[in-house]
Formats: sequence, structure tokens, C-alpha cells
Amino acid sequence: ADKLRIWEVTRATSAAPFYFKMLEAELEGGVKAFRDGGIRENNPSGAAWSEFISLYGMEAYHRSEANATPALLLSVGTGRPDLSADGFPAAWPGPFGQFKLTKKIADIFAVFQNVLIKYTDGEKQHDRMLAEAKGEGENTWYKRLNVSTGLEHMKLDDWVKGPWRDPAAAEDSEPSIVPGGQSLTRMEKVTQEYLERDFDGRFDTYAPPKMMLEQAAEKLVRHRRARERTRTEKPERW
Repeated sequence: ADKLRIWEVTRATSAAPFYFKMLEAELEGGVKAFRDGGIRENNPSGAAWSEFISLYGMEAYHRSEANATPALLLSVGTGRPDLSADGFPAAWPGPFGQFKLTKKIADIFAVFQNVLIKYTDGEKQHDRMLAEAKGEGENTWYKRLNVSTGLEHMKLDDWVKGPWRDPAAAEDSEPSIVPGGQSLTRMEKVTQEYLERDFDGRFDTYAPPKMMLEQAAEKLVRHRRARERTRTEKPERW
């Protein structure tokens, strides 16, 4: 692995084109440039899975040997996209929308927008991971948490000033007007609604979000305890 500082890694992974410049760092062999991983792996679960297989081997996975599957692969999404139009333009209101040139421009824009949405959509990779997990894996080592509705039209640079209450503040405290406050409040609201909703067959495969979150938390705690208990006996495991 390249010897980058933590702030450099964070800066590199957030270098989204048209928003932030690439990170350039002096490393062995010269200067290297880094850009947002979403260009290739907008959902990085596939990259994590590939790295796991490179360490333990696909043959062991197919034979279901010990260590053949990850202890936990937790995939956290940023909200499902709106694919309802699926590349078709919406009708422009008024007589202006009847012009041929207007319709053509709207059609080109709709197709471009659809390509962009599907390019940044992480659900296709989720479907591939479900195939790798083979059903029972989602109940044990693979979890995907992703807000179902409410973030479809939130832009990448959405950071609107507004009211937001710091979770660390007293419960009876009033929200403060802060940069990004309106955006944060919106994200927190839809995330809470997502975690509190019941099972929905349109999005869920075996359990509602809250149960999956609890299962992931329990798995992390169990492994933390096992690591502490056996760190001197089995250092190679950790």
C-alpha cells in the first residue's frame, strides 16, 4: 500500500471530478495522482470482495472452507437514485415545450442524465454481491444499508445553510443555524425513517433495515471480543 497520510487518503477519495482537484503525492517511483474512487467503483463492495478473494482464494470459497467468507462486509449507500423516467424526458409546460428543438434538447438531456445516474448507481454492484452471497450470506456476512427514498434528487454539492441540532447537545436545546444545517437535517430525517420502516419487498430481500443494522452491530461486537480474548493465543488471526 502507498504510504499516504490519513488526511491525504480522505482527500483522495473525495476528489470527485468537477468538484475537487486530484490529489498529487510524492511516493516511491515519483508523483502519483489520485481521484475519487467512484469513477470506477462507485459501490466499492466489489473491490473489497476482490481483495478478500485475492487473499484467501476462490477455491476455498467454493469449498466453503474456514475463512472462505468475510466476517462482515458492510456496504453503506448514499440513497437509491430515481429511475422512474429511465431516460425519457419530462414534458415541458406551455407552448414552448411543443417546439421540435425544445423536445430534442430535452431528450438529449434526459438520456445524458440517465447515463449519469446509472454510472453512479451502486445497486447493480449490490445485485452482484447478492449473487456472491448466495442467499444465506446476506444473513451472515454481507449487509447493505441504503436509504430507500428521500435522497433521489439531492445533489453531490448540496450544503444548504439552515437549522441543525448537534446530537451531542442537550435534548431540549434548540437547533442552531449552521452551514449545511438544512442538508444534514434532511439526511438525518430520511435515514431515521429508513431505519424505522417495516420490511418492504421492493427493496428488502430478507429483513427490514433496522434488523440488518442490529445484526451488523452484533457481528462487530462479537469479533471485537474474540480479538481481545485470543490476541495473544492466535496473533496470526488478527
